[in-house]
Amino acid sequence: MLSGRTVWRWAVASHEQALANARGAATACARARVERAEVEQFLLARAQGVEVSAAQPPVGEALGSR
Repeated sequence: MLSGRTVWRWAVASHEQALANARGAATACARARVERAEVEQFLLARAQGVEVSAAQPPVGEALGSR
């Protein structure tokens, strides 16, 4: 039989791992959104005939979100 303390420790550890997983997933989603925005910005600039340089700041920096 498991003690109440053992179950409590397991629950806390499980919750902490779930939070870490959620933070990692949120970070991955945010990076994917920024990447999509950067690709869209690049493609729009190319469609308008603008010379796109690697020296241009990424979308996140241009918007001040980083």
